[in-house]
Amino acid sequence: MEKKKLILNCEVCDSRTMKEEDYQPYESITINAEVLIVNEVSKAKLFKLPVRQNIGRMIECEEETDVKNINGAYEITADKMPQKPVILVANGSLKVMPGTEEILKKYKCMIINGSVELPESLKSAPDQMVVNGSVSTYPDDHVILDDDFIMDLYFPVRAREGMKYFARKTVIIQDTDVDIAKLLQKNVYIRTPRLIVPESKIEVCARLFDADVDFVVVPDGMSLVYGDAVLNEDLIYKKGRRLFVYGCLKLEENTDMEMLRREIDQLTVTGRVSLYKDQKEKFLTMNVRYKELHVESRERVLQGLVTVHLNKKLFDSSPDGIRIGSAVKVVIEEDVTPEMLIHGLNGINCLQIECSDEQREALYHIKTEHGMMPQIPEPASGQNPDHAMEKPPVFGQTDIIQDKTEPAAPESDAPYVINAESYVM
Repeated sequence: MEKKKLILNCEVCDSRTMKEEDYQPYESITINAEVLIVNEVSKAKLFKLPVRQNIGRMIECEEETDVKNINGAYEITADKMPQKPVILVANGSLKVMPGTEEILKKYKCMIINGSVELPESLKSAPDQMVVNGSVSTYPDDHVILDDDFIMDLYFPVRAREGMKYFARKTVIIQDTDVDIAKLLQKNVYIRTPRLIVPESKIEVCARLFDADVDFVVVPDGMSLVYGDAVLNEDLIYKKGRRLFVYGCLKLEENTDMEMLRREIDQLTVTGRVSLYKDQKEKFLTMNVRYKELHVESRERVLQGLVTVHLNKKLFDSSPDGIRIGSAVKVVIEEDVTPEMLIHGLNGINCLQIECSDEQREALYHIKTEHGMMPQIPEPASGQNPDHAMEKPPVFGQTDIIQDKTEPAAPESDAPYVINAESYVM
């Protein structure tokens, strides 16, 4: 038998039951794995064979071991004690529940390609855990709420006497009628890094939350909009004329700016406001506060066409200008003024331009940051410019020439490759 090369690509490779004679025919064996499981016998066999190891961790285990490959979220809970040692590979998030200290000892190795959530009693990820993602903790003795928990009118009624609650990101109190006093009477305690609260509730909430909680105060009379939103008539109808947006805000292309100026009394946006160039001036006349203003572009891009005809109608319907790329021929109609070209043509890249002398002079005044106007000679007599080049080059870039030779036949000594999540040798 002709000797071959073997390549094993897997998350977990279990060598404990391997038969040495099965691998003697290979001149080289490469193991690419996150975890290689061995015992005393298999270690000796691997040592005798031409094995190259590219592994993250080697685990020696004489016992029978379960290998779990999980795609998605996974939880380790106190009521599920594994019967055998476990090696866990999870492509997703892992949540470890309180009271699992003994259960975790059954896990020989955990490779988590995602986030990990642990109780604070464990302090940090156990030694047998490899995490390719974030690690966060939560208090053991708290009831876990949603990461972003919106406290409604019924929560004070449902909350249990003396109970502690935890929200990982934010607690949001939208309704000023939420009975915080009832929670205080029940000796309820809430822990969270951030509290979004109406101004009138600050004092009473200070006794319910940690002293170091980050308060985001919604002024009295303003309606909270939690999360990214679109500013339109529907939002105003639902939330009112005074809006406090905790997130980013966007204006649609066809937004009626006069309607917004009439209807909006006050607007605060904690994130970015995105709008279009022709909306900016009217928007800034409104009573608005924001963190950042971003102007969206409605530039019309004409790319890879054979012939482009520029006329006044095209410029009028392109408020943020026109950019032409990789065209063969550009024809500028008579109704296009030099001013339209200077202020409305952001860039032009073509082989041939057909225009008047005044228009050609204006083209040389295009700002260089908007693009370039190459100087192209007129086509030779009798040549049809529309067929001068099937695919025009992009000026200023390097042409890429692909090798069109047929792929070579596989070599006779090509390695035998095995790809698997877990593999038993």
